[in-house]
Amino acid sequence: MQCYASEKQALMDFKKDLEDLSGRLSSWIHDVDCCKWEGVVCSNRSGRVIQLHLQRPVPEIHVVGDEEESPLSGKISHSLQNLTHLRYLDLSLNDFSGIPIPSFFGSLRSLRYLDLSGAGFQGMVPYQLGNLSSLRTLSITCSVYSSDLQVDNLQWLAGLSNLEHLDMSGVDLSLASNWLEVINTIPSLVELELI
Repeated sequence: MQCYASEKQALMDFKKDLEDLSGRLSSWIHDVDCCKWEGVVCSNRSGRVIQLHLQRPVPEIHVVGDEEESPLSGKISHSLQNLTHLRYLDLSLNDFSGIPIPSFFGSLRSLRYLDLSGAGFQGMVPYQLGNLSSLRTLSITCSVYSSDLQVDNLQWLAGLSNLEHLDMSGVDLSLASNWLEVINTIPSLVELELI
């Protein structure tokens, strides 16, 4: 089963706004089924894009002289909104410094896993993430590139009723006075990291 043309186009538009110095997305070309692209997983039944594994690979063993893979950088295209069946999105360990976490991520309502840890995002964590009621894992830790993520209110977390794992290590919570109350309203939460 081949991927949907509209989803392939959404991914091509997403790639257009990225800087990919290591060529990790070199398999993302029009002539190839997007379900065969590096980092893309499609449903075997429907052909829909359900996972994007775009984290920067970190070698388990670093050999002196080996080149490290460059992180993805650039902008995050709104075209990702067209991946309405996306359940898994990992952009961790990339370098999106200077841009905020896109608020439109809150419209990806099928997401169960969202990892933006160490990706260099800056600014306020968008409250729209609270729309992701199917989310089970959320990781938005700060990175070596930036430590400028902050929240002024955590009320949006109450919308994440299926959340099991939350990691906001390094995020500035000093403006959020209600975080303990809100955390206690998440019935499924089993793991919490804030430091």
